[in-house]
Order: sequence, then structure tokens, then C-alpha cells
Amino acid sequence: MMDSFKAAWAARSPREQWMLGVMFALLALVILWLGIARPVERAWTNSRAAMLAAADANAAIRAKVKMLKQLPASAPARDGTPMDQLVGQSAAEAGLTLERADAQGADRMDIAMASVRPVALFGWLAGLEAQGIRVETLSARPAPTAGSVAVQAVLAR
Repeated sequence: MMDSFKAAWAARSPREQWMLGVMFALLALVILWLGIARPVERAWTNSRAAMLAAADANAAIRAKVKMLKQLPASAPARDGTPMDQLVGQSAAEAGLTLERADAQGADRMDIAMASVRPVALFGWLAGLEAQGIRVETLSARPAPTAGSVAVQAVLAR
């Protein structure tokens, strides 16, 4: 194969050899430009944009952390209402039925619900958190009713 290439090259006039040499050099430049230079430039531009976005996100997070550190660390004030009464009353107001609500001391209780929609459950739990009652553990599994879950949770102040 190399011999046939050498023979074909030798059959060309010096002017044709020079023009083919220039053509192959230009072809190599185009391949280098399109295959290496442009992808590297595009990757550099994308990485620079990603770095700037990450720096902006980092600055925003640092500002939020600084703001959160300045907030007072006090817990919501307790109104003296027993926890079991507060949980039961707020569940009734939200239209939820507690299957079980066992107090485990003054500031902790175990609850269970047979069937509750997740949106209603998490809305109710968010309301409890606003009143100073947090969820320690939560176990949810699909309930027989479509779109509902059965829940067991431990709540604490």
C-alpha cells in the first residue's frame, strides 16, 4: 500500500504535490480547530460559568448561615397546655383521627393513625412544629385506602 502511495505521489507534478501538501496542512488545521480547540474552549467557558454559579450559591449560603446565627436560640414559648391535649385538639381541628395517642411523660407522646393523606399529615405536623412540638420518629406505610398512609410517630417538646 505504501508503494502504491509513493508511486501515485511520484506521478504527480511538483506543482500538484505542493498544492496537495497545502491542502493536507489546511485539513489538519481544520481538524485540530474543530476537534480540539473549540471543544476545549467550550469546556473552559462552561466550567467558568459553573464556577461563578457555585461561587454565587456559596455566597448566598454563607449569608443565610450568618443570618441564622444571628437569630435568637430560644424555643417557642409554652402556653402550659398539656401536650396530649394540644396534639389531640390540633388533630381534630385538622380533621385527622388519632387511632392511638399515648403520653410518655409530660413532654413526649406516641401516636398512630390508621389512614391519612400525606399532604394533610405533613401540614398538621408543620403546625405542631410551629407550636414547639417536634417529630422524633415517624414511620409511614401504605394504607388500604388509595393515596393514604398508616402512620406511627413519636412527638416531643
